[in-house]
Amino acid sequence: MNKTILVADDDKTFHRIISRVFEGTDWRVETAEDGVQALESISSRPPDIILLDLNMPRLGGRELLARIRGNPRLAMIPVIVISGDGAPQEQALEFGLGADDFISKPFNTLDLISRVEGAARRNRRMLDANPLTYLPGGPAIEEEAARRIKAGVPLAFFYVDIDNFKAYNDAYGYLNGDNAIKCVAGLLTGLEDDFAGEDIFLGHIGGDDFAAMADPGMAEAMGRAIAAGFDAMAPGFYSEADRARGFIVSKDRAGLAREFPLMTLSITITTNEKRKLDHYAKIVDISSEMKRHLKSLKNRSGSVYLKDRRAD
Repeated sequence: MNKTILVADDDKTFHRIISRVFEGTDWRVETAEDGVQALESISSRPPDIILLDLNMPRLGGRELLARIRGNPRLAMIPVIVISGDGAPQEQALEFGLGADDFISKPFNTLDLISRVEGAARRNRRMLDANPLTYLPGGPAIEEEAARRIKAGVPLAFFYVDIDNFKAYNDAYGYLNGDNAIKCVAGLLTGLEDDFAGEDIFLGHIGGDDFAAMADPGMAEAMGRAIAAGFDAMAPGFYSEADRARGFIVSKDRAGLAREFPLMTLSITITTNEKRKLDHYAKIVDISSEMKRHLKSLKNRSGSVYLKDRRAD
């Protein structure tokens, strides 16, 4: 399905320029010749992105931006201001009014496309973010994986699962369970500092499942860091008595009381070094297979990671 750009500008020549720029892409360009027409269009069919000129008849760009940001139904639409005045004070004013980006005329067409795609991607991730961890959720994870697959870049996909989380959550309560999940999110976020310069993407699939993407060259070092980081923090989630025992007593899915080890992580790493990863579903299948293997291991001690070394 095509995404929609609304060009709010009274210059018809500018409308034609923008239409040509996005011709052949998955963006559909709609136009409005003044602020009133733009507001009517936005209210009836909210676009994915708004390219906004400041000087329009009937309703100016700044007034239109204020109305968009003041409407809860429309407030999250990314707005990129395009203006002939690129002075720093002008840009600061528009950002202060709620603009997401500012492009000066004349502009580079590739830069414009990049800014539009970036704004749309950030907005989708924000809307999809997990409300507990604020990390991108499932759709954003799939989109990022698809983007990297299409770009043909080296890819390592991490699937991170908290072992024995349900038993812990049942025994210690949802507040402590949520805290454990947020701690894992913080641990993963810290990778961006520990591996500065790496193109790392982090996501929260849901519940106690997380995802990350990076270059395969650093995959094992990252796997070790995640496992060691969690094992260092995990004892702090438990009472002194449970730490000393090394297990908790909780109910299994059948409702029967039994012993559960302290939480650890199962981390799978799927890469395209030896396999062709041409679809996100294939990554999910490989990750799920490796996760089952890790969880079936007997006498495991601590968190573990497994990098897939098989070839097609």
